[in-house]
Amino acid sequence: MIKAPAEGIPDELLNITADSREVTHGTVFFCLRGRSSDGHRFIDSALEKGASLIVGEDNIDAKRYMRVSSTEAFLKAVSPVFYGGTWQNMKMIAVTGTNGKTSTTYIIENILKGRFSCGVTGTLGYRFAGKIIDAPNTTPQNWKWFSLLNEMRSCAVEVVISEVSSHAIEEERIEKTEFDIAVFTNLTMDHLDFHKNLENYFNAKKKLFTKHLKPGGTAVINIDDGYGARLFRELPDNINKLAISTKDESAFFFINVKRTGLDGSDVEFRYGNEKRDVHIPLAGLFNVYNTASAFACAALIADAQYCFENVSGGIIVPGRLEKVKGYPVYIDYAHTPDALENVLRTLTGLGMEGRIITVFGAGGDRDRGKRPVMGGVATRLSDIVILTDDNPRTEDPETIISEILEGCNPADSVIEVIHDRRTAIRRAMDLRKDSDIVLIAGKGAENYQITLKGKRFFSDKEEVENYLEELQHVHNTSG
Repeated sequence: MIKAPAEGIPDELLNITADSREVTHGTVFFCLRGRSSDGHRFIDSALEKGASLIVGEDNIDAKRYMRVSSTEAFLKAVSPVFYGGTWQNMKMIAVTGTNGKTSTTYIIENILKGRFSCGVTGTLGYRFAGKIIDAPNTTPQNWKWFSLLNEMRSCAVEVVISEVSSHAIEEERIEKTEFDIAVFTNLTMDHLDFHKNLENYFNAKKKLFTKHLKPGGTAVINIDDGYGARLFRELPDNINKLAISTKDESAFFFINVKRTGLDGSDVEFRYGNEKRDVHIPLAGLFNVYNTASAFACAALIADAQYCFENVSGGIIVPGRLEKVKGYPVYIDYAHTPDALENVLRTLTGLGMEGRIITVFGAGGDRDRGKRPVMGGVATRLSDIVILTDDNPRTEDPETIISEILEGCNPADSVIEVIHDRRTAIRRAMDLRKDSDIVLIAGKGAENYQITLKGKRFFSDKEEVENYLEELQHVHNTSG
């Protein structure tokens, strides 16, 4: 049901939003109901700021107000039409998977930026044309997604590189959008609070390829991952499929891994009929897969020769196995069992004689089933484990830690519990000897912590840097 405003719809509708803070002259403001707020409460504010039209569900007698049966459904239907299929004039790349999305998008951007103007959306923000916008979601809400694409187009962006989460696919945030290239990195235990089981999780990811890939588009798939191999088999033959593997030499993109170390990996890329030795400047086998996926995407947009020349360029992915100030102290976003194991195996494979000291926790109001599994991984692959708060949100931190402890094996590792994350990081640094490695996992480049009291500034990297500066000051003073 739609009830038009008494004064009719204004001629000048310049943009749409569901955030009253973004309302300016010519804006259509949609009153969405969320968990903690109701957009109808901000109608007066939106009108004062110059909103041309208000769309809501309540029966309100107000100027320039349109009543609909579902604001959310109406907004989803209107957004792609309002912005006129903006993505159709840009090359669109989507990256999905449990782990590796952010790194893969960074590497794609790093390869292509010398030739194309790139826009990126993902966990670490939305960036294009010199702008960086904070990201409340890995993939923006539907209306924000189309608004961003429209702004990118107006800034002459040529290639859009997006992390696409399973939540975004299921919640139809990218509805009506089609991509030229879709990447599948891997699928492991995560988000089961939302999807209930791995089968549902896989099928959500699969929709990116069956529902959102352009005719003639290409699916880039890591077939060494079990679910990746299954996806490759199940996608219909009318979809172009590009297989990546370090095991199957018949894959279109086969990688022969010759050496891995802290400084990265030396590999041979066999891409179709092309063959070249490549140095990947990021540590870990998982980054071999991320780089290969990025290379394949870039080669489909540019050409293989250009990509071979640019794939080894120096790149640091913030908060992804990031070394702090040259010390063997690493910040990583690993917040799933598989990601934590990959990072710890990379660090234990470095051949250092010292101990591995791991600091981590688990997010509240999220998949509880992975907590004991992560505890088992951490104690099995670390010498010392310090359990601490991650983003407990509205959940009791004691409960979160107790569920992690259920999977920990005290026979494998020394275990300490320190809820205050700053104190936990400093404890790890105090314990560290010259030959030891410290891993602070779970938050990566995030610069906040969410507790029952709300959101506050907090940076793992900054805490380590502050500790090292204080330590240096003490040494200088005592010297």
